[in-house]
Amino acid sequence: MTLPRKALIIGLDGATWDLLMPWAQAGHLPTLARLVREGAHGPLMTTIPPVSASAWVSFATGANPGVHGIFDFVFPKPGSTEIGVVNVTLRGAPPFWSFIEAAGGQVGLVSVPITYPPQPIRGFTVCGFLVPNQASPYTYPPELKEELRRAVGPFPLHEFEGNRSRHVGRFLEDMLRFERGRTAAVLYLMRHKPWDLFACVFKTTDTVQHEVWHLLDPTHPRHDAAQAAEFGPAILRYYQEIDALVGRILAEAPPETFVVLMSDHGGGAFHKFFHVNNWLAAQGLLHFKRTPWSLVKRALFRAGVTPVNALRLVNLLRLGRLRKNVKRGRGRGLLRRLFLSFDDVDWARTRAFAVGNFGQIYINVKGERPQGIVAPGEEYERLRDRIIAAALALRDPQTGEAVIRAAYKREEIYQGPRLRQAPDIILHTDRAKYVSFGHADFGSNRLIEPSIGQTGHHQMEGIVLLHGPGIAPGTVLQGANIMDIAPTVLYALDLPIPAIMDGRPLTAAFTPAYLAAHPVQRFSSPLMEKGAGEGAADGREDYTAEEHDQVMDRLRDLGYVA
Repeated sequence: MTLPRKALIIGLDGATWDLLMPWAQAGHLPTLARLVREGAHGPLMTTIPPVSASAWVSFATGANPGVHGIFDFVFPKPGSTEIGVVNVTLRGAPPFWSFIEAAGGQVGLVSVPITYPPQPIRGFTVCGFLVPNQASPYTYPPELKEELRRAVGPFPLHEFEGNRSRHVGRFLEDMLRFERGRTAAVLYLMRHKPWDLFACVFKTTDTVQHEVWHLLDPTHPRHDAAQAAEFGPAILRYYQEIDALVGRILAEAPPETFVVLMSDHGGGAFHKFFHVNNWLAAQGLLHFKRTPWSLVKRALFRAGVTPVNALRLVNLLRLGRLRKNVKRGRGRGLLRRLFLSFDDVDWARTRAFAVGNFGQIYINVKGERPQGIVAPGEEYERLRDRIIAAALALRDPQTGEAVIRAAYKREEIYQGPRLRQAPDIILHTDRAKYVSFGHADFGSNRLIEPSIGQTGHHQMEGIVLLHGPGIAPGTVLQGANIMDIAPTVLYALDLPIPAIMDGRPLTAAFTPAYLAAHPVQRFSSPLMEKGAGEGAADGREDYTAEEHDQVMDRLRDLGYVA
């Protein structure tokens, strides 16, 4: 089968129209402005909660997390209290590009999250996020890694963050240097490899928003007018160069290419952390061991010997490199032995705990955890109701505002064969002000406190823009979901949509003539049946112990785990 056209997907991680549209309308982002003028655009709702790991897998599969089984970067391993890190082998549904391969198409993926370790593909893959180190086999075919090194230099895996929280101008230049290196690899592959679908993701758009939002938002409590005046032009120049790099990638595609520009979630301000495990402990649902050393660590914790306070001291002294060491070291070694952690939790007395930084709570159920104490059935449901009621009643003691905007039982937002792997409760904070902080370390001894370091975080509404054959120019899309991207790309390539996908093609973006000539088709297939059971239901990892630590270090650097 010959596909009627090519498809190009460009991801801008965390991008939001709140920033991009005013700049585009003012003429600062000419590539984006042209795409908006000639294509269809609108907000793109992401997964609940808005965490990149589940969002990018819902993009890839067109399915909700209850189908594909990825709910965050980290998860409590089934039958264990150990924390696992996600990778592509845990994905429980096939990616949409497997259907393009089945139709005879060639696929190219560059820095698409949750594609590590690289899987055999009819085309090529270059992984980025969650690759442990440069020695890791992050390309398919394997020899592509050396080919890229010879052609354009080593593929940049991780941003240099030595200037983060130290010097905004140098930090922004570091981010651009990283994206220039990745774009060089993208352009080389587009020019020298066959492809029918090419997908690539800009990573640092998210990193930058995390770091500088307070300089863009005069209402942020940490807004500094002098710094905003000093670095505002540099922030705009960063986005202008990203816009130019997107333009260079678009120029390599044939004129009739179907183009998707998208983000996995939006971005915006946040003001305060909500420490979920501290709150669960205050509710009498999480308890600590009464061994001598755990008692000492609890006393130090109450006295303020915490990772957050250590980071405050490091930031005050402007010791950027030591900042990274503190964040990384708390997960293992001497600092882990000093700071309170899950090693100190008394699981035989604990009924609920949080894993992940987005309000995910797990119940310590009998038969599911080694020391589970909550009986399934009526006791389990009573406990969930109690936690939800208490969460919705929680108020910020300084302002009286509700911290939790909504609280969900897992079956209320997820459906599918991987539902039982989902968190039992998901607390959705008022994300304009509060971000949950709840991984396996106890970052602070407070329940709610002002943020340090990051001032921006993930919001539910990202961006989507469609451009190319059949698209009605100037269309404003409403109600699009990240699960809709996969079926929309298949539809634009005249391919049927597998029934496993929860998403729908964004037909409102297409002209009436195109829709009449191309009716939507759905189907079931062996690929769907195979994909519904693939992945590691037992929660295994394709990481060595050392690689696990390296990936967790990376997630700590980015603020995705505590």
